[in-house]
Amino acid sequence: MSIRRLGLNDEDALRAFVSDFATSGEERIPALFVDPAWSFREVVERFAAWERGERLEEGWVASSTRFFFDGGRILGVYNLRHELTGWLRRCGGHVGYSVRPSARDQGHATELLSDAIEAARRLRIDRLLVTCSESNAASARVIEKCGGTFQNVVACEDNRPTRRYWIDVES
Repeated sequence: MSIRRLGLNDEDALRAFVSDFATSGEERIPALFVDPAWSFREVVERFAAWERGERLEEGWVASSTRFFFDGGRILGVYNLRHELTGWLRRCGGHVGYSVRPSARDQGHATELLSDAIEAARRLRIDRLLVTCSESNAASARVIEKCGGTFQNVVACEDNRPTRRYWIDVES
């Protein structure tokens, strides 16, 4: 198993990853920002550009997207934002992550968030804000297991309650 960037040879793995969510009836994949109109090459190029702080959509910040692979199968993804905008500071946080439905409850989310914390350390980010829906008890447990300290609950998109946690990243 490895956590790494998406490469040009990973198209089938990404397609299967996205399909797993669709089959489970989940329309949105947290941490995976891909326009269906983009070619696979465009997806890979955009992730690389965003990491360099290039080709960002309005209001976006530089970010690192990593995929958790088991052989040729993608188990999960995380997106680490290198800084916070006002909206990210309130609702989105530094890190979003997602595990494919067929691979949940196996510790993969903890591995993804742990890797994101290490990546933040390398970027010299001192504290990470990580958020989750108030109804997502599994994600709250992962964040707490990775050192998250609960701060509060705020109303975000569609007035949904969102739990906010801070993780101190030791240098």
